[in-house]
Amino acid sequence: MSPLNFFLTLLLMSTTRTIVAQVPSNKTFKIINQGEFGDYITEYNANYRIIHTESQSNIFSSGPFQLFFYNTTPNAYILAIRAGHPKDESLMRWVWDANRNNPVGEKSTLSLNRDGNLVLAESNGRVKWQTNTVNKGVTGLRLIPNGNLVLHDKNGGFVWQSFDHPTDTLLTGQSLKTVRVNKLVSRKSDTDGSDGPYTMVLDNKGLTMYVNKTGKSLAYGGWTERDFNGSVTFDVTREIDNVTVPSAYEIVLKLGSADENPGNKRRRLLQVRKIGNAVTIILNKINYDGTTSFLRLGSDGSLKAFTYFERATYLKWEETFAFFSTYFVRRCGLPSWCGEFGYCDDGMCVACPTPKGLIGWSEKCSPPIKTTRFCGGKGKSVNYYKIVGVEHFNGPYVDDGEGPTTVSDCKKKCDGDCKCLGFFFKEKTNKCLLAPLLGTLIKDVKTSIGYMKY
Repeated sequence: MSPLNFFLTLLLMSTTRTIVAQVPSNKTFKIINQGEFGDYITEYNANYRIIHTESQSNIFSSGPFQLFFYNTTPNAYILAIRAGHPKDESLMRWVWDANRNNPVGEKSTLSLNRDGNLVLAESNGRVKWQTNTVNKGVTGLRLIPNGNLVLHDKNGGFVWQSFDHPTDTLLTGQSLKTVRVNKLVSRKSDTDGSDGPYTMVLDNKGLTMYVNKTGKSLAYGGWTERDFNGSVTFDVTREIDNVTVPSAYEIVLKLGSADENPGNKRRRLLQVRKIGNAVTIILNKINYDGTTSFLRLGSDGSLKAFTYFERATYLKWEETFAFFSTYFVRRCGLPSWCGEFGYCDDGMCVACPTPKGLIGWSEKCSPPIKTTRFCGGKGKSVNYYKIVGVEHFNGPYVDDGEGPTTVSDCKKKCDGDCKCLGFFFKEKTNKCLLAPLLGTLIKDVKTSIGYMKY
């Protein structure tokens, strides 16, 4: 072979290797966010617009799931997946947001280009969100029956999927993984969908819920000190497999995944029973097919599961699990349960602590100081008032703080810490817990005493 022919052969081979399947022209689209809003009731009292094209509108919906633009404030739209049927005339839920920290305006566009990239852009072309799948073999888009929005290749394999990018919600079969996206992040509020202060994080310490309003993350819930084998999946399974008769359904958390860990172990929370060599975490049991369910970290820090019951005549989304509840973890443990500074007893907000004693609770109840007015040091003094029999929501998750120590040493640490609003001292174990955030205070008839700055 001549040098010229050899060179041309190498060039042809190189060119062949770089050819990537493209999205067929009839599968591309460019949708403009404009027009009338929908009529039915949606979560957060949001306005919404249906996403569709005349040629392939079925790719944007499947079962109770459909792709939309929605907004809770004018001219700030989120690309999202909604769950529920309009004909139900029941509240429909938003279960996935693409761009909640980067909303778009009127006449923004959603485009799937020949190169396989799904792009959300302003009307002037400025890109606000994208899947970053240029030339990765994407040949189409579809929303599949479990609520997963996918970009697929010519063989149907997933190149990109919304299940790998959860926000505050896990749908049935969706996972958190330590090697990828390992957390859920709450919304700020019903009207503000941007990242809020609550997170649920999966790491080698377990699946832990945190609140961060002061620059420091404080644990307040979750399944700590447990091995989740690198992933946790929210799922719904039949109680009895391999039977044709009706069976109850169990809302569960699966540790690890079947493909990564064939000997997948499961654990139960409310009860534990062996299933062969496996053990399962069960959140709840229901007497109907709960396949369409989701687990959500709420803007108030709550963790709840909701299940779609199609045969109900109204309110088809039923709350089927609540982490902070009468049957699981005490409701007083939720930092926001009694507002910024409420005194909680057996799930009831019963008082508001003040330097003069406990007074009746109201939503206006707040700490005497919210900033670092008193930091100690020369010429300054820090005053405290005592609350006997009270526990901080963070205490159970940090083993009541540090120690053993003394009350005076604990006080000195809080004196010199401008972010410390008070401290909690366990007399039985002589442990000290500094509190940069107060929130709900839990009645503790044991030996825990709170000291609040004022």
